[in-house]
Amino acid sequence: MNTDTTKNKIWKVLFIIVTVAFGALLHNSLNAQTGTVNKEKMKPLAVWMGKWTGEGWSMDESRQRTTFTVEENIQWKLDGLVMMAEGIGKDKASGKVGFHSFGVIYFNNEKSTYEMKSFLQDGNTTLAKASVSGSLKFVWGFDVQGGRIEYTTTIDGDSWHEKGAFVLPGGQEFPVMEMNLTRSK
Repeated sequence: MNTDTTKNKIWKVLFIIVTVAFGALLHNSLNAQTGTVNKEKMKPLAVWMGKWTGEGWSMDESRQRTTFTVEENIQWKLDGLVMMAEGIGKDKASGKVGFHSFGVIYFNNEKSTYEMKSFLQDGNTTLAKASVSGSLKFVWGFDVQGGRIEYTTTIDGDSWHEKGAFVLPGGQEFPVMEMNLTRSK
C-alpha cells in the first residue's frame, strides 16, 4: 500500500471528524441561544394597539414629583408574535423630553411567561417578567437594590391607567409613577 495514499486517507478522515465535531458544536451553541414565542398568547394584548396620549407624574429618589405629558405608540410586529411599545414623556413645565422608552413584549414558550425587553434613552435596559390578567391588566417589573420596581397597567376601553411602585421585600409599596392616557388613534 502506498504511504501517500494512506496519509491522504488519514487526513480526509481527520478532516471529516473535525468538520462534523465543529458542526455539532456550532449547532448546539446556536440552539442554546434560540427560543420560541407564542402568537396565541399575545391575543389578549390586542386592546393595547394604537396611539395613546395623556398626563402623569413621577417621583425620584428625593421624593420630588415631576408632572409630564406622555405619548405611547403600541403596535403589533412580526404578524402579532411581538408587541412594540414606544413611550415619550415630556416635562409639563419645560416641554423637554424626560423619558423615551422602547419595549418589546412577547410570550416566552420555554419559560411559560410574558417578558418585556425595554430600552431607555439613557442606555439602560431591562428584561422584565410580566403577567396578564384577561386583556385588561398587565403587570411587569424587575428587581433593584433593596426591592423591586413594579408597574401595573389597566386598560378599560379607550382609557389606560398605569401605576408604578417601589416594592420592599416585605411587600410595602411606595408610589413612584402614575399616568392616565386616552386612545387617540
